[in-house]
Amino acid sequence: MRYLSFYETVTACEECDLLHRIPPLKGGERFKCERCQHVLLNVHEHAYGRILGTAGSALLMLALALVFPFLGFSTNGAERSVTLFNVVTVLIQQDYLILSAIVCLALFVFPVAYLFAISCLIWSFIHNNINSALKRYFTRWVISIQPWLMVDVFLVGALVALVKMNSLADIELGLSFWAFCGYVVLLVKTISLVDRRWLWNKVAGPGPEHAISVKNATAVEEGLIGCHFCGATQQRHTKHCSRCGHSIHSRHPNSLAGTIAFLIAAIIMFVPANVFPIMQTTFLGGSEPSTIMGGVFLLWSLGSYPVALVIFLASVVIPLAKIFSLSWLCWQSCKPTERETQQKIKLYRMTEVVGRWSMIDIFVVAVLTGLVQMGNLISILPGPAVLSFAAVVVLTMLAAMMFDPRLLWDKDREVKSSLSEEVE
Repeated sequence: MRYLSFYETVTACEECDLLHRIPPLKGGERFKCERCQHVLLNVHEHAYGRILGTAGSALLMLALALVFPFLGFSTNGAERSVTLFNVVTVLIQQDYLILSAIVCLALFVFPVAYLFAISCLIWSFIHNNINSALKRYFTRWVISIQPWLMVDVFLVGALVALVKMNSLADIELGLSFWAFCGYVVLLVKTISLVDRRWLWNKVAGPGPEHAISVKNATAVEEGLIGCHFCGATQQRHTKHCSRCGHSIHSRHPNSLAGTIAFLIAAIIMFVPANVFPIMQTTFLGGSEPSTIMGGVFLLWSLGSYPVALVIFLASVVIPLAKIFSLSWLCWQSCKPTERETQQKIKLYRMTEVVGRWSMIDIFVVAVLTGLVQMGNLISILPGPAVLSFAAVVVLTMLAAMMFDPRLLWDKDREVKSSLSEEVE
């Protein structure tokens, strides 16, 4: 096993602010925070070759997915097939520009930019043929858009759309569908191979070195600030990270106020998202609107119980659970209960992971709109609730990003300090 040449020895956990010295790691090893168990560094064997291989293969699979038909269906003698581009172009033709922009960003712009940027970075590490300013720009882009990559969510949405259409028409999976599946798997694998701290160390070198006077001390207690963007530690008075140039703060400014504002906006948008139709179906000249819950009931009545549960969980349970969970965490940051802070952190991580999966219903509508366009015979169009529901998903994701979990540990430390003073 070859040890990692990693010179940044002091880093602060972005979830609990505890300072750590990173030891030499072997390929395949991970370094976790001692207090909250957050993964601080993940070292992969043969990272350069594996990242270049998976990223290049993902781009190739995407190219193949754009060439051939993606999906096709036939009903009453009428046939239609669509490519991935048709999903976007049909939405544009129907004047659903915002929805088409969402699909275009999720399918093409963000993933291609991510794969291109990480491929250029790894290539520059091998050949050293890109200037440092451009490498920093690529690294910022890779880290910023990674949470918004949703091709795996789109794939599940396409599968749900096929189940919905199965009772009305004969469905055919095109060659592009299988290429798209390969594209999704390879993109997810590429993301798993990219570690933020490792990447910044390769791009800009190690962060500043600091002495830690007390064991298990936090960055605040040592007069330091941990950069949330690259993991380097800086002196308390520093405004911008010396390694990545990102603005840094000991705690996110207005974290609770911003989180609550996003949650209130999400609650407001959740009402029209569930009251108004999310999809309008025309069949043999008759038009029938369908709400989110209406679609769940329809799938349940057709016997598609697993798919109905997926839609119900993704479109109703997860958004509400995320809103209530983040609201409770905000309350715990001010008025904590006796529940362990580690359990609160697990809840926070869960809200971050599951939030984007609520986009399934949006992608279902987009796929059905692109596929089912046969005039009065049968056609599907997005309803007025589509943008409201998309806003709910985006707002809850922004709320989770805005929330600073270190506030939970700060309050926990205050409570323990006050209790120890009372005992004395």
